[in-house]
Amino acid sequence: MTDAPDLPLDLAAAHAMILAEREARLAVERVRAGERLLIEKLRLEIARLRRQAF
Repeated sequence: MTDAPDLPLDLAAAHAMILAEREARLAVERVRAGERLLIEKLRLEIARLRRQAF
């Protein structure tokens, strides 16, 4: 089993830690959403080029 990170003892520090984790998670999700959008655009472009080639 892995060691848990040191948790703060006071409520304000715990709250700040939770908010920082949430912001990091949301930032990763924004990047993933952008990547999914790019992939979909590229798939559409490939399909268009394939149709154009024939």
